[in-house]
Amino acid sequence: MNLKSQSNNFLPLVSIITVSYNSASTIRDTIDSIIKQTYENIEYIIIDGNSKDETISIINSYKSTFLEHGIAFKYVSENDKGIADAWNKGLSMASGSILGILNSDDWYDKNSISSAVKVLDSDKEEISYGICRKVNHEKEIVSEININFNPQRVYLNFGFSHTTCFVTKKVYERIGSFSLDYKIAVDTDFLLKCVKKKIVFKKCNNITYMRLGGISNKYERVALKEYQKALKKNGYNKTLIFFFGVIKKGMLKLKKS
Repeated sequence: MNLKSQSNNFLPLVSIITVSYNSASTIRDTIDSIIKQTYENIEYIIIDGNSKDETISIINSYKSTFLEHGIAFKYVSENDKGIADAWNKGLSMASGSILGILNSDDWYDKNSISSAVKVLDSDKEEISYGICRKVNHEKEIVSEININFNPQRVYLNFGFSHTTCFVTKKVYERIGSFSLDYKIAVDTDFLLKCVKKKIVFKKCNNITYMRLGGISNKYERVALKEYQKALKKNGYNKTLIFFFGVIKKGMLKLKKS
C-alpha cells in the first residue's frame, strides 16, 4: 500500500504531540522528522511550557514549512503543571483518530507514522509500539530496545519505550487522560491502566530515536520509585514489586560503576 499516493480523505488523521521547554538545542530534529514523514495526513501539536531560550522562535520559523507540506499545525506556549498537564493539553487539542507523543529531544524515522497506521485499526482500542534507538549527543546509536511485549514483565519494565507508541483515540476515550500524580512515570501509569483494561498492544517496526539525558535518565532513582508507585496504584503484587525493585536498584548501581 503506497500511502503517499492516496488521497488524505482515505487516511486516518494522525495527531502528534510534542511537549517542549527550553528545547532549542534539540527541537529542530524533532520537527524536521515530522516534516519528512512519508505519511500525508498529519496534525502536529506543540505544547511549550513558556520557554526562555530560542525554542519559541524556532517553532515559529516552521509555520510556513508546515503549510507547504500540508501539515495542520497548532501550538501554545504557557506555564504548565508538568509533563502530564502538558500532554493533557495536547490531547484536548488533538483531532486525530490516532495519536503519538514525541519528545522534544527525540525524532522519528521517516516511515514511523505510516508503519503505525498500517498495523492499527483506528476504530478499535489499540496501541502500537515500535523500536527505540538510543543515541548520544553525536547522534550515534548506543543501544536499541526491540522486545515483544509480555504483560508479565511489567514488574521490571515494558520492553518498549512510550515514545515509540501510537494510540487510537478510542483508547483515550476509555482510559482517560494522564495522571498529574506523577512527575516522571506518567506514561507508566497510563500504560498499566491500558494493560489492566486489556487494551490490545501491537508490535510495529516504526523507529524512534531517543537522545540520552532525558528526565528519566537524569532522575533514575526517582523514576524507579514512581514506577513502583504506579504498579501499586494499579493493583500489582506488592511482594513482586519489592523483589523486582531490588533487582532494578542493583542494575542502576552496576550501570553507574
